[in-house]
Amino acid sequence: MSSIWASSKQNNTNVNIMMKSMIVLLSLLFVVAVSAADDTIGKTYNVFHKLGNNDDEMKSRGTIQIAPDEDSVLVATFHSDKSAQLDTSAFDKMVESNALYTVIVLEEGDNKKPSKSNTQKYVSASVLGCSLRRANLREEISLSISPTGKLLSVSYRPLISPLAPKSCQQLPPLADKPSAIFSRDTNEESMPFKTTVSFDSHNPMMAIPTILPNSRPPPGKSALVLFII
Repeated sequence: MSSIWASSKQNNTNVNIMMKSMIVLLSLLFVVAVSAADDTIGKTYNVFHKLGNNDDEMKSRGTIQIAPDEDSVLVATFHSDKSAQLDTSAFDKMVESNALYTVIVLEEGDNKKPSKSNTQKYVSASVLGCSLRRANLREEISLSISPTGKLLSVSYRPLISPLAPKSCQQLPPLADKPSAIFSRDTNEESMPFKTTVSFDSHNPMMAIPTILPNSRPPPGKSALVLFII
């Protein structure tokens, strides 16, 4: 009888050890699965720019990633293209000719540069090149996206200081490597923009309430009337 009880006790011990091992293994698998899921959460948008009105001069600026932070709050982060190089001569020519600086954004997966020759969907915004020069290349890019992450529009704003000169004639060209731009703590000598990014999610418009009139409608007309103010 004692040998049977000892054998039963040994079996229970083995079962407990196996259960604990399975719990530990499942816990590890869960952590790995969550970590892998975190790496896939978010959305990335490709950013290009154009100096002046030449469509062939469209070059990569980097990417904007919208993903949860450590507090599970969605935030936008700009990642500069390390291989990109700002053509300072073309930039100075754009400023001198009073031409436009254009930012173009398209969703990740569209690897080709947007142009008139293809049918890719993209959004863009333009400002005077002089405005960006007066801002010493400090900029704010804001994306408007749908609840599913579809890109709707982009807003671009040079962050011009109130103390900045009113015209670009008083400013040195970028080819001279002005210290106000190239000596600040950006670590991006090849593409010395100081970029701030944000996003807002599209919300549907508020429904307009229907108002029933106090008087009876004319014969053959419905009593439901929509008043828009």
